[in-house]
Amino acid sequence: MKVLLTGATGYIGSAVTDHLTAAGHQVVALTRGAEPRPGRGWHAQLAGDTADPASLAGAVTPEIEAVIHLALPSGDADVDTAVIEALATPLRGTGRPFVYTSGVWVLGATGQAQEVGEDALVNPIDLVGYRPRIEQRVLAEAAEGVRAVVVRPGIVYGRGGGIPALLVDRARRKGRPEYFGEEGVRWPTVHVDDLAELFVAAVERAEAGTVWHGVGEPAVAVRDLARAAGRAAGVLAAPHALPAEQGAEDFGPLFADALALDQSVSGAAARTVLGWRPARPGPVAELVSGSYRPVEVFGAPDGPGTDAEVTAIRQLVAEVEYAQQNELADRFLSLFRPQDPVWTTGHGRRLSGFEEIATFTRKVLPGAAAESTAVYDVERVLFLRPDVAAVNVRQQPVHLDGTRITDLPEGRPFYILVKEDGTWRVGAAQNTVVAD
Repeated sequence: MKVLLTGATGYIGSAVTDHLTAAGHQVVALTRGAEPRPGRGWHAQLAGDTADPASLAGAVTPEIEAVIHLALPSGDADVDTAVIEALATPLRGTGRPFVYTSGVWVLGATGQAQEVGEDALVNPIDLVGYRPRIEQRVLAEAAEGVRAVVVRPGIVYGRGGGIPALLVDRARRKGRPEYFGEEGVRWPTVHVDDLAELFVAAVERAEAGTVWHGVGEPAVAVRDLARAAGRAAGVLAAPHALPAEQGAEDFGPLFADALALDQSVSGAAARTVLGWRPARPGPVAELVSGSYRPVEVFGAPDGPGTDAEVTAIRQLVAEVEYAQQNELADRFLSLFRPQDPVWTTGHGRRLSGFEEIATFTRKVLPGAAAESTAVYDVERVLFLRPDVAAVNVRQQPVHLDGTRITDLPEGRPFYILVKEDGTWRVGAAQNTVVAD
């Protein structure tokens, strides 16, 4: 399909462009100006501004087979209604899709209800107060022969952006992880690339008059997100809840209310009916060892192939951390290459061969995390070959609550990883204590 995409230059729009193109569709980007934007992957570019509905006249030509409206609301209900009119009217009687982007904030606080679905009554917070009316205006186009669809994303993360990036930046600036509202606040979340795949599914096969929640995880504790954001910022400290009044001073009262909103929202319908399969790492994992913590990479070309390998390497190191913190000897041992691995411990003991490593691990790991543990962060990856990588890791001792133990030195593990049968494993490792 040839898809007109508003908001194509934005955070979500960039991901939707990538996934539409990968699915074989052609993206016609609606942009405020006519200046070329090379490297965007668009089939064509049109000038128009969703803040000026009159500028959209003629944007939906007969060759446009679908419209995805991702541009941010103007803040004026009449303007946004006029935009829907301008974009949807040319599609009437064609059965072609019009997909509108709303958001789960129209549901308001979900209270004791767990994983509310698309049939829940709306109770929008003030920031999105009129958006349910826009949703209904879109859905009314189904009676006019438009395959009108509404997508409500959760809190979007991934690619180093979205609201979680605000938490990272704040932790970096303030020197501690912070969040707003009560300690039990939860956010429904979705990875931006998973969300983009939902938009593709919606434009391809969602029925007219339907609403879909774009939610990968229904209720993630914001305290956990703040802690992970602190780690992404290099700040190992307990998360600190700030009163709503502080949020209002920093972000304005409307956005502060949104940040403090407690929700539990289901995305199950899209999985069941549209076959949507969100599969990216969750927001905590993404903050801790994903796009919010850049890694220096050497010896490999830029591109999605290398990105995927670095992601797999980071996941392996995250598994090392998890196994160590939870004293899981067998899980830790499964991360080693079975053929002749070598491990030099932080105390200088060299272990040769899988059996020697296994004997040592089963002896020392149980009880090792009774009072403290450590976190592991990948800092540099050197690809010696496509299937062999040298990896520098930063190891920091932490209390069981995740705060830094300041009177213990850091470690600098160095791993030689080998990819065999599609899986990265440790071939050799050396743990080195950093001395002042």
